[in-house]
Amino acid sequence: MTQMRRLLPYVLFGLLALVMLLAVLPDPLAAFPSLDSGYYLYIGQQILQGKIPYLDLWESKPPGIFYLNAFGLWLGRGTRWGVWGLELFFLLISAALSFLILKKKSGFFPALFGSAIWIWGLQGTLQGGNLTEEYSLPFGFAAIGLFGLAIQAPRQKRYPFWIGMSFSFSFLLRANNAGAQAAIVLVWLVFALWQRDWRLLFFRLFWSGLAAALTLGAVALLSLWQGNLREMIEAALLFNFYLTGAKKDFLASLLGGINFIGIPAGLALLGYLFLLITAPKKNEWILFLLILFPLEIFLAGLSGRGYPHYYISWMPAIGLLAAELFESLPQLSARLERRRFLVSLSIFWVVSIILGASLQERSQNLYQFAFQRQSGVEIGHPVANYLRENTTPEQTVLIWGGRLAFNYLARRASPSSVLFYPLLVDSPLSTKLSERFLAEITARPPALIVDTHAVNQDLLPALAVELRLEQEQSGKLWQSLPENISEFYKFVAQNYQVETTLGDYVIYRLQTP
Repeated sequence: MTQMRRLLPYVLFGLLALVMLLAVLPDPLAAFPSLDSGYYLYIGQQILQGKIPYLDLWESKPPGIFYLNAFGLWLGRGTRWGVWGLELFFLLISAALSFLILKKKSGFFPALFGSAIWIWGLQGTLQGGNLTEEYSLPFGFAAIGLFGLAIQAPRQKRYPFWIGMSFSFSFLLRANNAGAQAAIVLVWLVFALWQRDWRLLFFRLFWSGLAAALTLGAVALLSLWQGNLREMIEAALLFNFYLTGAKKDFLASLLGGINFIGIPAGLALLGYLFLLITAPKKNEWILFLLILFPLEIFLAGLSGRGYPHYYISWMPAIGLLAAELFESLPQLSARLERRRFLVSLSIFWVVSIILGASLQERSQNLYQFAFQRQSGVEIGHPVANYLRENTTPEQTVLIWGGRLAFNYLARRASPSSVLFYPLLVDSPLSTKLSERFLAEITARPPALIVDTHAVNQDLLPALAVELRLEQEQSGKLWQSLPENISEFYKFVAQNYQVETTLGDYVIYRLQTP
């Protein structure tokens, strides 16, 4: 009985994490796929049909996110519910790792507080979910936990080895997502300088580098077998290098994160200032915290675009710093410890009541998915319905502006392997990709084109000439447009006519002789 009573607070934390994640993570009946999620879902769908990323489906992310979506769609039998299940699983693992790390470091209630705070912070950044930053969180937390173990046993090779492995997994989702691992390496470098222990530094870097080389090498061999290694490197590395060419503003990134995340980011900032003022700096753990937060701020602002989902990568830093802030209140923590079960139960019920509306919606949607599938299992859209009803499965559909969620929902392929023309980035690869796009479009004209300029966040030119002239005159157009875009406009004008308008979306149909 005593053992059961000791376990109950941990069970309550697990339930609290589940309740909070169900409330903040939109399900397929509640949220339409975001721009990025639409790419991943469509590519995952096409992978299941035998297509190869970068050869048949060109997008600028590393391959991890595409294959996760393919696996999720396979689990969900072609629906987003499998992907949603993977998201929930990855976030639950992140919450568990976060709690275990903080419990060992600071105690039960700082761990509960820090973990709950970063989960709360997710709500302003998820943008509908299914984003690379979400899937990277377990690897970031795992690296942090391994770093803590490596401090206690610096000569154990398995800890730096698994840190290197976690870096590889984060890198294969998005290079910027490996902030925790990068901060660890920086701490190792600083301590090597302080202690003049170059042998330990070499030991750590060797085993981490070996793990990363083995993992990334295995992926490279697989890509070589598929025949897309060069294209993968160009897309996932070289092209993204040019995405970082925009103006970088550390302060703008910090303010953007505080704006999207809200109170949790403010608590993390308070925790950071507290450590900066009071904590000893020649401590590996403290130094790691002092490096991690500004590094994540820098990485989130690296592209200069400031999309909300970039700030998901802040969550480990927010959780750790919030726990440090809570731990700085020793009397409060000690009093709560004496009533651990009752306090944990009270927190669980209060949070459940606050999140009642979201939980009710989620439970209704889960019930519909499980028992009322005839009512639909995913959120629909009039455009996707129109595309499916007015084309055959063999015909292709071009979504001008890259909102490939419509291709995914309509089960209609895009006519080009280059999935987001215009590329909106000035790079040596852009000309080649633009030429590839135009050649594929003109060789295999899509049956329909959907113009999404009115809802596109990147100042996309309209296909209608008069609207495009207005955009040009007002300066509301993206600056880096492809050199051959006028040829594309000409091709559309000569071969397509407006068929209908659905809300903000104008649909053009191919005119056959």
